[in-house]
Amino acid sequence: MRKNRFLLTLAVMFLLTICNQVMAFDGFLPSHPLYTTQQKIFTAIADYWQVQELFIAYTQDQSEENENNWNKAIESHTHNCVEIGKNVLVSVKVSQYEQLEMLSDIYKSLPEGARSALFPTLGYIKFEITHKVYKNLTEEKFREYFPGYGYSEPGYKYRKGREMDREYKGVTWQSEEQSITSTFNVSLTISVDLLSILSGLATGGAIKNLKVSEQYTMHVGGQPLLVCNVSFQRIKAITTKTNRKFEINKIWFELLRAKSSSWSNSATWEPCGKTYEILQEPTGEDVVTGIESK
Repeated sequence: MRKNRFLLTLAVMFLLTICNQVMAFDGFLPSHPLYTTQQKIFTAIADYWQVQELFIAYTQDQSEENENNWNKAIESHTHNCVEIGKNVLVSVKVSQYEQLEMLSDIYKSLPEGARSALFPTLGYIKFEITHKVYKNLTEEKFREYFPGYGYSEPGYKYRKGREMDREYKGVTWQSEEQSITSTFNVSLTISVDLLSILSGLATGGAIKNLKVSEQYTMHVGGQPLLVCNVSFQRIKAITTKTNRKFEINKIWFELLRAKSSSWSNSATWEPCGKTYEILQEPTGEDVVTGIESK
């Protein structure tokens, strides 16, 4: 009997090992069609951990600023998650299931404490398939894609801990635009006939802090001319187009948990596993490919 139990235990451990291998998600490189969606998903996961940190800050200092920061983070995370869900269902409608399958793979690869990061996405998808007809995406299929959705370990809250390890995945270049605004002071003596033009520029925002002195008469080439002294700040905008290099890394973090009633400074956070994110990190290598002055 003991021998049979031992063999059964080995069999269970072997099956668990196989399951862990199946559920592993290594990530796609920038050349893959699903790369953009992948990064949106991992950005949402990173935003979720930020929400947790801001909530902890709010419980320790219940100021209006901390509350607003926390609420804004929740709103942003929820919005981005719903957008992911919408894009997935758009592809499902045309019988393309790659995004859905990738979302499922990422969800299954996350530890239980981190899966909550994708609950707003899954909640949107679940609501839509419950109230509308989607070919080959029934509620039963949904449960196969996202097992355990809606159920978390009772009595615990989670947060991301220290970085443990990282796996290099490659690099990507992204095009970005940046507007640089410069301001410089100008002092002039002008004919009063030009005041209306400067006033128009000030109204339009091209200049600011326009100051006009009292009018006086000066002789130019023997002819009297009514003038005034003006000063203002000239605003000039320069837009640069830049190719920026990013390194892609799969970063493993310590996963911490504490009793759900203990968010204070005295909360005991204990390691309960690890979680990961696939992040784009700037390398500092930038190439400006265009400049436009306005």
